[in-house]
Amino acid sequence: MTMVAGSSRSIFNRVGIAQAILIASLLFGTSARAQIQGDIDRCVGKESVSPESRIHSCTALIESKAYAGKELTFAFNSRGLAYYDNRDFDSAVASFNQAIALDPKFAPGYNNRALAYAALGDLDRAIVDYSEAIRLDPANASSLRNRAAAYSSKHDYRRAVADYTAAVKLDPTNGAAYSGRGNTYFEGKDYDHAIADYTQALIGAPADHGLLKSRALAYYYEQQFDRAIVDLTEAVRLDPDDASTFYNRAIAYSAKKDHDRAIADYTNAIRLDPDKVPAHAGRATELSAKRDYDGAIADYTQVIRLDPNNRDAFFHRAVAYRAKGDFDRAIGDYTEAIKRDPSEPRAHAERGALYAGKREYDDAIADFTAVVRINPRDRNAFYSRGIAYRAKQEYDLAITDLTEAVRLDPGGASAYAARGNSYSAKRDYDRAIADYSEAVRLDPKDRLSFYNRGIAYRAKQAYDRSIADFTAAIALDPKDRASFYNRGIAYRAKQDYDRSIADFTAAIALDANDSAAFIGRGNSFSNKRDYERAIADFTEAIRLDPKDRSAFVGRGFAHHVRQNYDLAIADYAEAIRLDPKNARTWYNRGLAYAAKRDYDRAIADYTEAIGLDAKEPQTWQSRALAAYAKQDYDRAIADFSEAIRLNPNNGSAIISRGNAYYAKNDYNRAIGDYSEAIRLDPGNIRAYSGRGGAYYVKRDYHRAIADFSEAIRLDPNDASAYTARGNAYNATGEIDRADADFNQAKRLAAQPQRQ
Repeated sequence: MTMVAGSSRSIFNRVGIAQAILIASLLFGTSARAQIQGDIDRCVGKESVSPESRIHSCTALIESKAYAGKELTFAFNSRGLAYYDNRDFDSAVASFNQAIALDPKFAPGYNNRALAYAALGDLDRAIVDYSEAIRLDPANASSLRNRAAAYSSKHDYRRAVADYTAAVKLDPTNGAAYSGRGNTYFEGKDYDHAIADYTQALIGAPADHGLLKSRALAYYYEQQFDRAIVDLTEAVRLDPDDASTFYNRAIAYSAKKDHDRAIADYTNAIRLDPDKVPAHAGRATELSAKRDYDGAIADYTQVIRLDPNNRDAFFHRAVAYRAKGDFDRAIGDYTEAIKRDPSEPRAHAERGALYAGKREYDDAIADFTAVVRINPRDRNAFYSRGIAYRAKQEYDLAITDLTEAVRLDPGGASAYAARGNSYSAKRDYDRAIADYSEAVRLDPKDRLSFYNRGIAYRAKQAYDRSIADFTAAIALDPKDRASFYNRGIAYRAKQDYDRSIADFTAAIALDANDSAAFIGRGNSFSNKRDYERAIADFTEAIRLDPKDRSAFVGRGFAHHVRQNYDLAIADYAEAIRLDPKNARTWYNRGLAYAAKRDYDRAIADYTEAIGLDAKEPQTWQSRALAAYAKQDYDRAIADFSEAIRLNPNNGSAIISRGNAYYAKNDYNRAIGDYSEAIRLDPGNIRAYSGRGGAYYVKRDYHRAIADFSEAIRLDPNDASAYTARGNAYNATGEIDRADADFNQAKRLAAQPQRQ
């Protein structure tokens, strides 16, 4: 702000040269009044004295009664300026009031009182006084500049520019008007005009380091960083001890991402002003950009030492700790930032993310909830809280939050994808597929949503759609091992084993340490009965991951099919050791023992399997078969009965129970079971043969003949059925028919057997 009569000398001149000479001649005419002349010189500032001395001398003049009326105007005005310089603005106003009262047309009085009002923050009164000064002295550019400054302080930039422009017209060589107007343009964000005015001001004052800094700042906001740096470099040359110039140039270098030069300038600023908080903070930012997190942390720590309540320093130091992977310290700093400003959502959000990363989901949810409370429209907070709920397997709450995230941002694919994951976890595959579909519609390059939709389709046994989605994911990322692997599983489910093997092979090519892909391919080779290759793949999977139960199970099965029962049992045993709670593995080993006719061990394994899963009918049936083989028919019947209870349509178990009843000579119950099996499956040859046999031993030969005849009709190549019917015919005395059946049985027995 420009001060008219910035020194008292200019005010003295306003009193008038002739009047001053007259006063001086009168005073010097008598030695008795020499003291008054000294007071005049000190009052008007002809001598370099303190404001207090000037006030004292002006007051002495006023009280001397040597002058009266308008002659005292200069004394009150000078005393007002002295009060102003002493920052006693109320007393300054009082003195200017007295000067104006003595001479209402004294323009400098209004101008100077306006300065005092402005210093007191009363800009409206200041503007009124500046306006009166301008009315009284329209050619005074200083009052125009001062009023312009007052308008600018009130953000009335249009009037301010008008006054500065008028001042320029009155005094085109006065740089203050250009710099003032430049400042006003700057405040109004009209940086081009600001630059033009600063440039004009610099013509008259090329070494004005403040003007260079101002123009540099305008260049900066215009993103003309190189020009800003040129000006600041010159300002540094003019005043190499100004920390703020180094600081500003550091900001400009930072905008150019010239981190090294920015750091150098921040360092110089800190050298000149070690306690300059923004310089430490700025250097920390640049060090972070260079991933020098230790250096950044040191600077943020210095900021905190200088300003312990600096929320941003704690926040950004937390960011640096997080980048270093020091999550506990990061959480500590986020906590400090939150203490200083609980309403700052970023600290809650980022601390929540760290808690989620540490699987401390309750704390994460609490932080995301705080963000939602602060800003109920924060889509990311709902999204992140939804992810945390999903991790806790609280899928309904997750879906609620993700639905809100979708509502707040219907165009964001990620919320649909995440909600799809929650639906999928609930096995609500239709809704999951709908969400994944919307995600890929919004973002056709969302590979993960194609992949997840493929998983959902596969769970629904929609294998063709599943394969199409995995194929789309592979098209987006030809190195997507997981999509090759899962497409291989889908092809295998379709019994397209060659394509399945090709996909597992591709997955292995992308990751030769992928044990799951070896297992998948091994299973497909097993499905193709290429057990040698299957065993090789399972063996490699075991080498890669000796703790993978499924690899031992797969290899055990391949050994079993190849009748290498001891090897199969060894693999099943290792699988059981790795996972003693898997009923299926116990069952498989039981089958291997049964194949070796080691029925006691088989029964023991089936019993373990039943203890783990009593609802699997096949296990009961297999244990029953082992008991039957041991001729423990009562136990066999009990187990067959349980298998039938679990699956009343299990014709095989019903026939087998019938066989057990038959073995116990309980032919009526045997016939009942065979009849039930025939009801369930009228084409079951075993049931007709078994019932025919029971009828035969009961000497109900005609029914026996009828059942054997049906068995023969169903399978004309069944030699045993001809033999059994021949025996029945023989028992009824139908010798010719009996001979015919025996002969047919011999012919069939002599034929080569099909493999």
